[in-house]
Amino acid sequence: MQVFISWSGDPSKAVAGALKSWLRYVFPRLEVWMSEQDIRAGTKWGVELGWALTECKLGIICLTPESLNSNWLAFEAGALFAAIDGSRVIPFRYQLSTSDIRPPLSQFQDVGADVAGTYKLVQSINEAFKKQWYAEEEELRTAFQTWWPKLEQNLNTIQDIKPMRMRTDRDILEELLDLARKEGIRDLNAVLVQLFSIPNVRRVEVAAKEVAGRITDRIALRITVSKKLPIAEIPQEQLIPESIFGMPTDVVEGA
Repeated sequence: MQVFISWSGDPSKAVAGALKSWLRYVFPRLEVWMSEQDIRAGTKWGVELGWALTECKLGIICLTPESLNSNWLAFEAGALFAAIDGSRVIPFRYQLSTSDIRPPLSQFQDVGADVAGTYKLVQSINEAFKKQWYAEEEELRTAFQTWWPKLEQNLNTIQDIKPMRMRTDRDILEELLDLARKEGIRDLNAVLVQLFSIPNVRRVEVAAKEVAGRITDRIALRITVSKKLPIAEIPQEQLIPESIFGMPTDVVEGA
């Protein structure tokens, strides 16, 4: 029996850690899996994550202002949605309102990190495990009221944590410079400037490379275009520079 807690960034990790510890007071012997913290040294991350997902009955996504647009949280939310009933994937909002959440996370029913929202969360956990801890609502409410001040105190200290600067897509692209040098691509900055100026290019990011529709463990430069066209139909000035294809690259169509 497991609850899976997902986080991204220092404040989100602090919220996840506080929630994980606290849930064991409300639900004795509840197994709570928190990514990274519970991955044992020497084990493969993918194996550990896969095992946790197959065992979990409910997923909690810890959202903070700093982690709101995290691609990692979106990935884990998708994995949780695929592994369990989507109604049991719950964003836990810290210093955020429901209106702050955007797709794909907005498809889930979120709760706030306050007394009312957290009580809804423990109700969902109790229901997910078929009331193995509390058969009556009054029993659950008594346990919650007993332990809520402990979590509230811990959550109040998290606002003092200064998050590390969130890396932008441009920051991550700089990591490709070493790869570009290895591949013999010169003046990558000038190539990227040219790439960003093409009207058909909508987004440039670093992502796992796809081969024959399958995700690999290699990193690629993913270029999203509004429409993929035969090369013969693309004006010369709007062609993606050939030098870009000296490194792992995927060109995909999207908004």
